[in-house]
Amino acid sequence: MSDLLSRIYAAFSPEPLHKGQQDLYIDLKDVRGDSGTVGALRQKILLSPGRSAQVLTGHPGSGKSTELWQLRNALESPADPSERYFVVQYQANDRENGLNLHDIDAIDILCALIRQLAIDMRDRLGVELKPHYFRDRWKRLKELALTEVDFDKLELAAGMGKITGILRHSVETRRRVREALDPDADNWIAAANDVIGEAILALKAQEFRGLVIIADDLDKMDSYPVNDGGLLTTERLFINRARELTSFDCHVIYTLPIELAYSHHGSTIRRTFGGHLPVVPMIKLRTAPPNEAEHALGMEKCREIIGVRLTSIGASEADAFASDAIRDTLIRFSGGQPTEIMAFVREAIITDGLPIGEKGLRRIRFESMRSYQRQLMRGHWPLIEEVRHTGQVERTEDNETLFRQLLESRAILLYRNDQEWYGLNPAVAELQPPQTPPVSAP
Repeated sequence: MSDLLSRIYAAFSPEPLHKGQQDLYIDLKDVRGDSGTVGALRQKILLSPGRSAQVLTGHPGSGKSTELWQLRNALESPADPSERYFVVQYQANDRENGLNLHDIDAIDILCALIRQLAIDMRDRLGVELKPHYFRDRWKRLKELALTEVDFDKLELAAGMGKITGILRHSVETRRRVREALDPDADNWIAAANDVIGEAILALKAQEFRGLVIIADDLDKMDSYPVNDGGLLTTERLFINRARELTSFDCHVIYTLPIELAYSHHGSTIRRTFGGHLPVVPMIKLRTAPPNEAEHALGMEKCREIIGVRLTSIGASEADAFASDAIRDTLIRFSGGQPTEIMAFVREAIITDGLPIGEKGLRRIRFESMRSYQRQLMRGHWPLIEEVRHTGQVERTEDNETLFRQLLESRAILLYRNDQEWYGLNPAVAELQPPQTPPVSAP
């Protein structure tokens, strides 16, 4: 395997950009029709006295995590030192220390965020937070014989780590812990705020304005019914457990599943999490139906995304693509999804090496179309055709679930340029609806 091929493959990682990759960041607000996600979130924090709770939504792969890293940078390194915050950023999908995304509840998030706060305060500032009231909560777990761990000998980060490990790995234990702790939720919140208060005092002594906790990747949680009434896991967490999520005595931001934000719960979410709901939409590559046309600025921004990654490793576009036309076709097929651009480049390299040519593009197209062909049902097609022709969806009680499924799977993509509208994923746009079987003669 050539060194160039390895370097280009590594450069197109679909993982979100992080704090050390500022040189790869491309500002996309001009092609997302948004006034600036980072600016809006930051301004709410600056203007809210002491605490606030916000959510951020968008399709998976739209760039939410990258925007949150930019927010963190803006809060930690502001032009005015008096506006400096300490930011704790927790990745719920982390392979080692994340949550079980198939089954998340508020107590899991509380424990995970306090653990991350304790780790960051210790590792970044040398401040060791104390368990305080959490020791009483840990004793309750010991009474239930849920673990043989001696919590009394553990510091805060280690103790909370043991609990998150218990909650992550055992279905039966999760059920028993939640049944035991649900009536005690207020005391767990009080214990968390006791620790947060201690952290904020230590932060102000080091000239931080306050504390911001970001819980990323929660938009990736699985959504399925949890009771006979059809309550979904996402609804249980962000609607039924909203009080717990918004009770921390600091600024918190959660990523929210897009299908929940665009459900009948939208107004409740806006009231609960501070009004305006920031959305990271897709990059506009075409104008809205029915008068679709290519959007030159959107295409150019995607070329910049590709170009800056190649430049960062000393490679050229000629090294990566057989022609500009091949590069632009790959961009168009992404539908304006930054993560898909990365994934498509990698898939094309795996298929046919470098430079990427027609064979690699055919593979991307075939696999993407086949994936949607397998998952789409007949009931989805009226909504797909409505989006194809109008860019909008007339939602009813009958099609609400189907609409949310299409959003979640990214069969339809959200854009917010000049107006809010939907477009078909290019892989879906090339599919044909199933044919209605002919009616047999009587």
